[in-house]
Amino acid sequence: MPANLTPQYMEAEEAYKRATTADEKIAAVEEMLRTIPKHKGTEKLQADLRKRLARLRAEGRELRKKGKADPYCVQREGAGQVFVVGPPNSGKSALVGALTNAKVVVAPYPYATPLPVPGMMKFENIQIQLVDCPPISASNCPPALTASMRTGDGVMIVLDASSDSCLDDLDEQLALLRERKVIEDAKRFLIVASKIDLPDAAINADILAEACGEAQLVRVSTTSGHGICELPEIIFAMLGIIRLYPKPPGKEEPDQNSPVTLPAGSTVADLAEAIHRDLPQTMKGAKVWGSTRFGGQLAPREWVLEDGDIVEFRT
Repeated sequence: MPANLTPQYMEAEEAYKRATTADEKIAAVEEMLRTIPKHKGTEKLQADLRKRLARLRAEGRELRKKGKADPYCVQREGAGQVFVVGPPNSGKSALVGALTNAKVVVAPYPYATPLPVPGMMKFENIQIQLVDCPPISASNCPPALTASMRTGDGVMIVLDASSDSCLDDLDEQLALLRERKVIEDAKRFLIVASKIDLPDAAINADILAEACGEAQLVRVSTTSGHGICELPEIIFAMLGIIRLYPKPPGKEEPDQNSPVTLPAGSTVADLAEAIHRDLPQTMKGAKVWGSTRFGGQLAPREWVLEDGDIVEFRT
């Protein structure tokens, strides 16, 4: 049976060939497994990819034990990983501190964050990882840092809206991230105008919004709290993921506190694969509550699921 590999899979395979770090390779193999067609013609390839992924993860753990791990590498946790970047004193550390449990350093001087600092942000019943990055500029942007960013799920660019240079800062950040291939056509990102409570910040934010084009701009202030409560939902939407709830047969309700998160557009078969690699082959069907016309409707393998769907597999 022919493999019929998808363009998305081929792109992930090319990313693996270009990868220079263990984390880049792990991210590429994970994407290959996510996008590979699930049928008998790819079973051997799927098994090979799982073995490769297990080996890469084991090698990464061994390097960390020996203290040889890349200091810019951040182990991915939660439902998504978002790197928070910006020029010096943009307010990104204060923002990450306001949204997560990260032990960030907020200081009035530049480069107070020398290495990435991860923290977990709660959105309803899931956790999303935010990574406070060292300030970047055309003259100060370590290749290892942008290599780590490329393995993430999204980027949040934070700019000081009260600064007269905020528009130039935006241009520099976008140019740098595109040059380093952190932001590409498929990469999800948003722009945050911080310190919106300061003089001239509101006017500058309007100018930034015009310059952003189709990119989303969010106005926030960690001092006044403006926009902080809304930001987790905006980040969740940016990531393009959905929460799904597998329901064990015979139980009335699934565990609402432990959803499975998958990319938007995922199918019943994709959820089955995420639960157990053998389930797509052994399941006889599935009942779906939520996106179907009526609760508990039988859905085929190719049924596209939506955020909040409950799925019971019949084996």
